[in-house]
Amino acid sequence: MKIIKEYLSEDKEVTLTGYIQEPSKEMASVAIKPAMLVLPGGAYLFLSDREAEPIALAYAARGFQTFVLRYSVGARARGGKPLAEASAAIGLIRKNAAEWHVAPDQVFTCGFSAGGHLSAWVGLCGEHKPNGMILCYAATEIYSTDRDLELRGRGEPNRIMDALLGPGYKEADAEALNLSNHVDGGSIPMFSWGTAEDALVRAPGLLRFAQAYAAAGRPFEFHMYQYGEHGLALSNHITANGRKSYTDQVAEGWLDLSVNWIRRNFGEPEIVDKPYEAVPGLNKDDK
Repeated sequence: MKIIKEYLSEDKEVTLTGYIQEPSKEMASVAIKPAMLVLPGGAYLFLSDREAEPIALAYAARGFQTFVLRYSVGARARGGKPLAEASAAIGLIRKNAAEWHVAPDQVFTCGFSAGGHLSAWVGLCGEHKPNGMILCYAATEIYSTDRDLELRGRGEPNRIMDALLGPGYKEADAEALNLSNHVDGGSIPMFSWGTAEDALVRAPGLLRFAQAYAAAGRPFEFHMYQYGEHGLALSNHITANGRKSYTDQVAEGWLDLSVNWIRRNFGEPEIVDKPYEAVPGLNKDDK
């Protein structure tokens, strides 16, 4: 595996890290792989390591070229910078598809919480869109008028809105960040999961986003697990950091379900008699 790092900002704070599996004569039929761009969560205020490299490596083990985008957060995110950065990352992956052994028509995003919001945001509104998106307890509704008024009444800022829009934001601009408003007849396929016990990204918001897809007649798959708190990530010991509540054996199945969903919708790896002939640098003498 070759690890690459690209800088998407002049100050080198925004990075795209790639985990590239290079072609092998023993696995020539899958030399060109789908790509998964991982977008960690953190309320647009920080970036969760538990939802970054471990996710990329898990998808790599399932046959993907994988990437992690560390996008702008906090005050650096103002002006919708994360959307532009995620779009640029997708464009860069497709531009380098040959060098990075990526199928350019199979580029996907996988985002968690705020990263799930970004996954859907770039999927619905980005200049460069993925072909499909995986949304993990995605905060597709991050603005609430009632919640905003409650915070203002206590003299507290809405930190997520301040991060994305700056102080003094308009309600219409904030409401535009609720992504059900952008689902239409051309929306890309979507896989989504969450838990009924999640106290931060609540089930009704996830259901409303799925209902928007159903109303628009667009392809989607949705799973609501009964148990599990916010922030499950892989939902196993790898990302639990010793915390039992970050594990659930049933919810752990989301990863394989998402891979199966991608294969059903975008195709299985092709089985060919002489796969080496399609791979640069490999020929029959290398069998």
